[in-house]
Amino acid sequence: KTMTAKDNKPAAAAETTVTSNALAARELEWAVNPPCLLEEHRKANGSIIRTRFPPEPNGYLHIGHAKSMNFNFSLAFEKLGVAPENRRTIFRYDDTNPEAETEEYIDSLRRDLEWLGWTPECTTHSSDNFQALYDLAVQLIKKGLAYVCDMTKDEMVAQRDLAKRRSNARHMGKDPDVEAPLDPALLSGRKCHV
Repeated sequence: KTMTAKDNKPAAAAETTVTSNALAARELEWAVNPPCLLEEHRKANGSIIRTRFPPEPNGYLHIGHAKSMNFNFSLAFEKLGVAPENRRTIFRYDDTNPEAETEEYIDSLRRDLEWLGWTPECTTHSSDNFQALYDLAVQLIKKGLAYVCDMTKDEMVAQRDLAKRRSNARHMGKDPDVEAPLDPALLSGRKCHV
């Protein structure tokens, strides 16, 4: 099925024909917003559609970044039929690993973004949200909806290996309990910390 941008309510404007499943790979049943949140979003944003370009400032831009920039500043909007006046992209430094990040890389990313001709709506830093995310995590832990994993690296490697072997068995039509039985030592339980 195809539709025009005028049929696509959030992107109402140009007469661009787009495929309705242009970004279908992102349509995950558990990630669909309920109608009340969609309406709240429409009221706050109108016909504005936002993407984000989130490089980690731990090195210089490379060809992969240029590809991502093109997708987030242009191609995603074109695929969805978003009119140019309704396009916004946020430049977010994904500064979650302070040991690998420097001001040199932060400045370099900004200069390269400008040099390539992209203009973000605004610039943000993931680290700006650390305290709020931490506070939300503590709330979830206190409600019993989350936990802090205290596995060692070796335990985590063993868990991932077991999960991969069980998944492979299922995909090959085999019984995961025979091909990769659960090891009681890996199921010892978790301790919750706040």
